[in-house]
Amino acid sequence: MFFVDNNQKATFSLPYEFPLVVHETKLWEKPMGFNNWHWHEEVQFTYVLEGGMVTTAQGCDYVLRAGDGFFVNSNLSHMTRPTSPASARYLSLNVHPSLLTLFHGSVVEQKYFMPYVNHPFFQFVPLSPDTPWQEQTLRGMRILFQILQDKPFGYELDAYGSLLRIWKTLLEHLQSEPAQTPFPERAEAHGILSFLHDRYAESVALKDVAAAVHLSQEECCRLFKATYGCTIFTYLTDYRLEQSVLLLADPSLSVSQIAERCGFNSTSYFIKRFREKVGSSPLQYRNAARNAKQPT
Repeated sequence: MFFVDNNQKATFSLPYEFPLVVHETKLWEKPMGFNNWHWHEEVQFTYVLEGGMVTTAQGCDYVLRAGDGFFVNSNLSHMTRPTSPASARYLSLNVHPSLLTLFHGSVVEQKYFMPYVNHPFFQFVPLSPDTPWQEQTLRGMRILFQILQDKPFGYELDAYGSLLRIWKTLLEHLQSEPAQTPFPERAEAHGILSFLHDRYAESVALKDVAAAVHLSQEECCRLFKATYGCTIFTYLTDYRLEQSVLLLADPSLSVSQIAERCGFNSTSYFIKRFREKVGSSPLQYRNAARNAKQPT
């Protein structure tokens, strides 16, 4: 099960006993049509099942098609959006770092995890079947997904072994010079995201955002646009709309209550922006979602 907390840090209810989980994303089912900027403590392996999509990370856009994949390191902000109205469907495997370290202080942690968790060329790794070692990684991911789906006797051991082989393959090829120098995500940019996610229900002024990350207002705007490709307040509006979708699942809340809780200063403005982004009014969206859940 996957959810996003108020910091837009994606959180996965990983079982303590075996902390990894696979979840499927269908971008066409996302109310906004894309998976907005988020990050997670877990490392993530993603495999595209159908369609095409663009994943953005470290200032670069990566176009992916069915059969492609990517690796995302811990706490790296990234987003995915479709390349066409046909959208995309993909599987993601999220692994808590503890599963890759054996135990704190182990040689595995010291040699094969800690040196790589903040490595600039290892934050985001696109994977294509056209490159032999990347196809080897993708094949390992497919095998791992199948093990976790079928769950034969001892599947945890098989899955763990498969995971370690994938990890080793990535590390072995890390020394290859990347095709494009990564654009590092500055801590201040990450801080702006966190501030917006914490304060979206309130009235947000640019001076408050800038003060929170100790930058001038001009530098704050420039950095955010350069890192995430949109203005601070465009992102804030989209984030408020995403939160409103979650609240629409609660039938006890009126549209005006949801607008207020999500930081919109008027119900009519909320309805207008919701219709522009989602293609229906909030009530129409709520009714359609409720009807979709009812048995036929």
